[in-house]
Amino acid sequence: MITFDTAIAAAKQTIQNWSGYVGLSEATIIRDVFGKLSFWFSGTGSLDKNGLETALHRQLGDYDAQHIFWTGENYNELTQALLQEVDARRHLDSTDGNCTWYLLERTIAKKAWLDYSGQVTPIWSYDDAESGKQPKIVTFYSFKGGMGRTTALAATALLLAQHGRHVLAIDTDIEAPGLATLFFDENQIQHGTVDFYLEPSTRSQGTINMTPYLKQVDDPKLTEGMTGSIYIIPAGSVDDHYVQKLGRIDYQDIVENGMRDQLTRLIESAANFIQSSGYPLDYILLDARAGFHDMGGVVTAHLPHGAVLFGKNNTQSWNGLRQVIQTLASTQSEPLSIAIVASMSGDSEEQRQLFKSRAHTLCCENYYAYLPDDVPGIDAEEVAHTPIYIPYASGLSEEVRLYSDGSEVQNRMVAQAKSVLCSAEYGKIENRIRQWFGDERQEEEVQERGEQ
Repeated sequence: MITFDTAIAAAKQTIQNWSGYVGLSEATIIRDVFGKLSFWFSGTGSLDKNGLETALHRQLGDYDAQHIFWTGENYNELTQALLQEVDARRHLDSTDGNCTWYLLERTIAKKAWLDYSGQVTPIWSYDDAESGKQPKIVTFYSFKGGMGRTTALAATALLLAQHGRHVLAIDTDIEAPGLATLFFDENQIQHGTVDFYLEPSTRSQGTINMTPYLKQVDDPKLTEGMTGSIYIIPAGSVDDHYVQKLGRIDYQDIVENGMRDQLTRLIESAANFIQSSGYPLDYILLDARAGFHDMGGVVTAHLPHGAVLFGKNNTQSWNGLRQVIQTLASTQSEPLSIAIVASMSGDSEEQRQLFKSRAHTLCCENYYAYLPDDVPGIDAEEVAHTPIYIPYASGLSEEVRLYSDGSEVQNRMVAQAKSVLCSAEYGKIENRIRQWFGDERQEEEVQERGEQ
């Protein structure tokens, strides 16, 4: 029985068994939004085209769209335009010495997770980020919720700011927001990512006033000893209008690249606004939606220079991370820098070694193959598969609150939460990120730059 999972393999086998296969030079398989297959062939010699058409229909049944195109045929202008579009969007699948195979998937959604063309570029180049010409963009992602992703992002922002870096954190997890409420009372949150996405003025040209969207972290107890700064763009105010706003966001990119373009405009506008106000900006941290979410795919694979991935040592987590890591390795022209975090890991050395072994296997199969370097050994340090272990912290099991009303009790609670978040364990995430960009400048140097 032919299924969605087996249709492409069955079609390939049928074509390779066809008597005219030796005359083919290219074969493109196009799978439409219903899973049906069409074909575009290039070849020479006398080809039994009718025989191939019959064989494919007999084998594929309902998965045959009954559309076969041949290079060199005299098609009308509409069909020629269609084939030009296919040529531009298809990606190389394989070659067997006789024929080069291409594949084109036509999907309704999840485009960001399915684009393996290697032609995607981040908002600005890695070189500009590494040199400090532009901020370094890092996404925090977890396949499953409840992994401590947002908490780790907050910890990284705090550590970077303590070390003199200036940080912008943006909540793009608009369907389950939470980043801003770590730093501010909910009554202080008015506008955010969801409002920017819907506001007509943000889709027009010109400078945008980002004041309604940006909030600077300024709690005295939290910022004590901090030589850098932290800015937050919330998801928005989760009030009676919030779901209505979510219901008007185009997750399927009906307007081509509409989601990426609007998120890019948000990030660029915020960075330019902060820097034009006389403050430097070193890092932009993006809190992504868990799972294979459309906006999460853009935020995780298309926009940043690196990604911090959270997982646990269970089958659900590894299955999700496998797809994510493959996407991060193949979507942009070069694989993104990645760090794998063992979320809420135990203290057992046996458990940690097992997690490391699975992370190494996963990266060997889905990440290192895209790099020009030799595959690192399992015990290599500071590479993609080297896990960062974040143990369970009972102090973070309840609601984390990084702001105070000035009372002694709440000041103490903020200080305790800050102490946990600025611990050595979370510091390993910050250190790994800084290593990606060669960011080893002395804190005094960064502080002097911020005062200029």
